[in-house]
Amino acid sequence: MQARKTRKPLIEDERITALNHISVALLSEHNEQQLLHLIAQTAVDLIGARFAAFSLRPTNEQGELLVPSEGNMFHLAEVIGVTEEQKEQFRRMPLGGEGLLAPIFRYGVPVRVADALKLMPQEKATDGIPMHEELKATAQNSAYAYAHGNLPAEELQSLGVPEGHPVIRSFLGAPLLDRTKQVRGGLLLGHPEPDRFHADDEALLVGLASQAAVAIDNVRLYQAMHTRVQELDAIFHSITDGVTLVDPQCHIVRENNQAQRLRIQLEQSPQGKLALEALLHVPAQHALAGHEQRDVPVSLLNENQELLDYLVTASVLHQQPFPDDSENQAQSISGAVIIWHDVTETRRILRERHMYAETEARRSLLQRILDELPTSVYLVHGRDARLAISNQAAKTVWGANWSPEQPMMSFLQENHIQIFRTDGRILPQEQLATLRAVQRGDSIYQHQEIIRHADGSSLPVLVNAITLDTRKAPLNLPIASQDQHEPVALIVYQDVSALKEAEYLKDDFIGIAAHELRTPLAALQGFIELFQIQLTDQQNIALTAGQQESLQDIDQAMQRLVELTNDLLDVTRLQAGRLELRLEVTDLVALVKRVIRRYQMIADNHEFVLVAHAPFLIVSIDVMRIEQVLTNLLSNAVKYSPYGGEIHITLEEVSTTQQALLSMKDPGIGIPVLQQGRIFSRFTRADNAQANGIYGTGLGLYLSREFVERHGGSIWFQSRENQGSTFFITLPLIAHPIDNKGDDMDETQITS
Repeated sequence: MQARKTRKPLIEDERITALNHISVALLSEHNEQQLLHLIAQTAVDLIGARFAAFSLRPTNEQGELLVPSEGNMFHLAEVIGVTEEQKEQFRRMPLGGEGLLAPIFRYGVPVRVADALKLMPQEKATDGIPMHEELKATAQNSAYAYAHGNLPAEELQSLGVPEGHPVIRSFLGAPLLDRTKQVRGGLLLGHPEPDRFHADDEALLVGLASQAAVAIDNVRLYQAMHTRVQELDAIFHSITDGVTLVDPQCHIVRENNQAQRLRIQLEQSPQGKLALEALLHVPAQHALAGHEQRDVPVSLLNENQELLDYLVTASVLHQQPFPDDSENQAQSISGAVIIWHDVTETRRILRERHMYAETEARRSLLQRILDELPTSVYLVHGRDARLAISNQAAKTVWGANWSPEQPMMSFLQENHIQIFRTDGRILPQEQLATLRAVQRGDSIYQHQEIIRHADGSSLPVLVNAITLDTRKAPLNLPIASQDQHEPVALIVYQDVSALKEAEYLKDDFIGIAAHELRTPLAALQGFIELFQIQLTDQQNIALTAGQQESLQDIDQAMQRLVELTNDLLDVTRLQAGRLELRLEVTDLVALVKRVIRRYQMIADNHEFVLVAHAPFLIVSIDVMRIEQVLTNLLSNAVKYSPYGGEIHITLEEVSTTQQALLSMKDPGIGIPVLQQGRIFSRFTRADNAQANGIYGTGLGLYLSREFVERHGGSIWFQSRENQGSTFFITLPLIAHPIDNKGDDMDETQITS
């Protein structure tokens, strides 16, 4: 070999100094590409090469080798001494363990060749084997023999260099071996002149390659660790729980975003600082003292005075002993980790689920109870009476299925159901008991309606409807949404078909009895009147006081019998549908005044106070029947107020409904709550009236309701026992009263 003339071989001290210098640089570099460039450039500078290349085997993210060292699986990682175009060309070119590279890549031994051109074989084919395959096989055998010490480097077989590669005569290569002695790559040097590399250069390159292998492993470990740190940091800050790390002095070392936000928020107020003490400092102190805490409940109020619930866990962090420490050495406490788990929403959901389960259980029980009732019961809400809940009997009454949340009128129209009065006339929509309850807040008791189904069959029912005050007692209805101000009404429909049959028989008997009684009563009344006339004309006939009192009792009894007979006849006419109204245009104000003046003769202990908010209210009525209603109400007001007092009658116009409204308030004994629902029924009288010895037939209010409703009006009442009653009547107006100012109000006080 020709000796180099340009530089002397490095002495041992210089080589060690250079390696130490590059070792420090390698340990401080964390960028793999820059590290590879630094190693290649250092090799060129120290050894005097013109060309340096780094080739590496592919690895995964964990640094594990993916392919075997055999084959063209190495790639060029860095190159020095070529143009940029050549560098890009070489990067796309796979490298393999062939020719002079085979001992390095396949067997992990260095190669130093004085002149690579002399190792090029003569091109000739033998025995029909292709030239390329024969040369490749020869080179592999030579590499194997060289790697095992059976062949000198001068007898290695070169396969040449790729097209476009710089001319290489002096060649020096060393493998990069990892901790397990696996080949991870190679550091290759070249020079265009022969015999430029010597044994000291080879030793230096081997040492540099060893340092490079360690440095590359460290860089990849650092990059993997940095990636893991970033991943853990992202996970740490994305945790929805608050996580805080403290040192042994209870100082915060690190905290995630959730913990930081809550801590800063709590530090803004004195109450928050107290909460932070219970949430962070106290659990941390317990943990540092060796008393770990698990899921300790802590509650606090935020700035909106909302209650927040947390479960706090405090765990101790131990300092792990070094491997060379004594096995019996105790682990020291290096800090504590405190985790705040916000369970506010979880507990709210659990409470809601518990409440929902309880509500559903109660609703199921209510539905079961309702389904067992023989009468139709349903609950509606909203001014359009949308169904909320109903029982099985309701389907039987209606003859159709009423869907939840369906308005009542939509249900009736969809199923061709009509509702009639007892006299056979169709009931106007605004007079339906259900709609009156939700739209006007009326309480309806014992209201008779006839349901006509789509098949033409009819069902007489008795309706009771009351409104429910959901503001004081909210209802958890099975509906999509419920406004707390939305009206809710409970409706009960009772099938009275069997009762109607019995009533028809009773009405026939009553009608016959009333007709049969009418003739003898008329005769008796005539005889009494004739007898009284004769007593008046004949002065010589005188009766004792007892006889006169008896005669007056007979006369009053006859009057009551006549009234009872007339009421019974009216009842039979109503039930048979033979009652005809003789309507005429009348001033209701004048009619009320006339009835009051006439009734004053029998009310010795009562005062009638009439307040009319209009000079007249024009209605179309059967005067005799409405007068009968007014007389019944006045009679009841007087009878059921045995201790006297004022009876207030008020007349006014309801402009929204174009109706005349009459109210009559008495200070009497009132009506017991349990009997208010039946007070408009026939032959019904309150228990307290009978207990006070107040006579009556129980037909007056029944007839009054029938007469008023047949005029298109309504009648209802408000009453509390021992506090009096107020009855209300509405009748449709046919003309507007003249507008009145304050001076036009008519107030009349009649004292009897």
